[in-house]
Amino acid sequence: MPSRSLLLLVLLAVPAFAQSPTPFGEGKYVKKATRQETIRATLASFGVPNLEGKWYFAGPFDNTDDLGFDTAYPPEKEKTIDLKATYTGKGGEKFGWKDAPNFTPGKMYDLAKLFPKQKNDMVVYLLHEFESKVNARLPLSLGSDDHISVFSFGDRVLHEHAIRSAVPDQTAALIKVKEGKNQLLLKVCQLAGEWQVYINPEIPDYSPPAVLKALDKDFARAASTATGNADKSAEAKFYTITTLNQPADCSLEVGGLGFRPDGKLLACTRRGELWLIENPASPTPKFSRFASGLHESLGLCVQDDKTVYVVQRPEMTKVTDVNGDGIADDFATFSDKWGVSGDYHEFAFGPARDKDGNFFITLNVGFGGGHQSKSPWRGWCVKIDGKTGDMEPWAYGLRSPNGVNFAPDGELFYCDNQGEWVATNKLCHVQKGKFYGHQAPLKWVKDSPFAANGDKVAAGMMYDGQPAPGKTSPKGMPAVEPPCVWFPYGRMGQSASEPIWDTTAGKFGPFAGQCFVGDQTRSMIMRVALEKVNGVYQGVCFPFRSGFQCGINRLCFGPDGSLYVGQTNRGWGSVGGKPYGLQRLAFNGPVPFEVHTMTATKAGFDLTFTKPVDPKTAEKATAYALKSFTYIYASPYGCPETDTQGEKPEVLGVSKDGKTVSLAVPGRRPGRVYDLKLNDVKSADGDELLHAEAYYTLNAVPK
Repeated sequence: MPSRSLLLLVLLAVPAFAQSPTPFGEGKYVKKATRQETIRATLASFGVPNLEGKWYFAGPFDNTDDLGFDTAYPPEKEKTIDLKATYTGKGGEKFGWKDAPNFTPGKMYDLAKLFPKQKNDMVVYLLHEFESKVNARLPLSLGSDDHISVFSFGDRVLHEHAIRSAVPDQTAALIKVKEGKNQLLLKVCQLAGEWQVYINPEIPDYSPPAVLKALDKDFARAASTATGNADKSAEAKFYTITTLNQPADCSLEVGGLGFRPDGKLLACTRRGELWLIENPASPTPKFSRFASGLHESLGLCVQDDKTVYVVQRPEMTKVTDVNGDGIADDFATFSDKWGVSGDYHEFAFGPARDKDGNFFITLNVGFGGGHQSKSPWRGWCVKIDGKTGDMEPWAYGLRSPNGVNFAPDGELFYCDNQGEWVATNKLCHVQKGKFYGHQAPLKWVKDSPFAANGDKVAAGMMYDGQPAPGKTSPKGMPAVEPPCVWFPYGRMGQSASEPIWDTTAGKFGPFAGQCFVGDQTRSMIMRVALEKVNGVYQGVCFPFRSGFQCGINRLCFGPDGSLYVGQTNRGWGSVGGKPYGLQRLAFNGPVPFEVHTMTATKAGFDLTFTKPVDPKTAEKATAYALKSFTYIYASPYGCPETDTQGEKPEVLGVSKDGKTVSLAVPGRRPGRVYDLKLNDVKSADGDELLHAEAYYTLNAVPK
């Protein structure tokens, strides 16, 4: 066992991505007729708020042209809401807070009945006041028609743009509960037709284990049900999810996945174990423990059938099964040149290996305050020499880079998570000596090969998106590299994890060469199509597949072309109802009707579909609703979409093969995200789009 790991094994008990809240008090599991009622009764037994009691509403505010969701109306601007406050809403109507009659957690609530004289384009706020005897983190299960935001103590913790019918458990949020008086605020936006909302608390993961076991035993629910995306969903027709059932003694909180040449799958876990899985595509895979005693292993790289490199919190370790009996018996420190202070947020991710055999690792900063990079090279991407283990600082300004990987063209990319200096989740192209925005890691620039770049800290400044590559801020800070893709928060996940490229040559469907990114909170996978414009990477992201049983942390393509999905809720909570696991996503054969790529042109954008389009639907001007927005680069945790503007796309025509629609979009500007919704576009054979939304990050306009 490596010496540094032995010294730090005591830290294994620290939750990976969240500090422990105040534990539950005395209480008991209380079974009722339904799962939702049981959860609320059990929470009440332990003295934890359960959302029962009086709810209030205020509205309607205006949502014409779908602009109400990103408009901060007065209720969401207030840290503490005064129930005597009055507002001016849609059509100049004046109103205050009223009782929401018969509002019941765990049941669908019809908002349309609150406004019988109104029909479309409305926003309503719902408020619940409650007292708590304890400090806690309370997970919420939600559903909405259409968009929904959640606010706690004035902080927005969910902002999900979704055009859909409401069903239970479509999405999730996590709120802080403080001892004493609390307020929970919901914002629900409607376009037309039905208008409903659903909310119910969930049992926190830190509650007594017996409670969670009893709940799952009495009210078992499939992973897909937890997201409102059951196996009968449209996505399931094209991509099937199956679960690999693991042994009872295996807590598979997946930190890394990799196939060996012999076809066996290796999985490392945050609990410091390595598991070997034989025949993972079969109905009865065999699990065996390959190694244990590591310290929060969050990534691996397979060398051969006997050796694997594992990234632990304090080091990268070479783990070998010398005698070939299926159990590792040699542990050697390969590189340990970065610092560890004991901060729970100091994760280490990777390794990604280049064609020359060198490794790249991304290092998390600590959490909050001025101590986020108190250990050397926290917030950096570092290069490890594949022969000597020597470390070279490579790039800096990373926050929580949970996933680093090489694209087929040999370029390196990582995904970062929303937080300080990071407006929302993003996919970035890693380049030597470049700065990616988080200012805490600047303190180590003086000790790096890039000292000439400067290490001054700039105050938050607003610009139209990210500055162009090479543009230096006026305060002397190194130029901030723009992301290739922004993932709009809520709509495209909340905790982006590992990017991986489809190299299956069509075994996984029609998206060969494109990138897939998992999300740890929403338990979903997004799809990314990148392009290089004027030498700069940029591109578009789409929803791809939801319905998984737990938060997605790692992805790995198997020899059969299916995608293995490693999962953990890691103390944060996630959609799906399970704390960890491993599932397999396989292509069923039929090609879904999707926007395959969205590419920038001199005039606007080209949309290329997986199938020929029906010209009658694709050539309509009303078929494309487009808006754009940008973000503020500043120190607060995350940033809402800013300076939202309506765009006016014009259909230029459909290509001869029927697969590409060209749009003219006047006045495009770099540094903005172009948010596209497609309305009733159908394929030539009558199929509807599986996903009718796309988000393009524009860094450069083609010359």
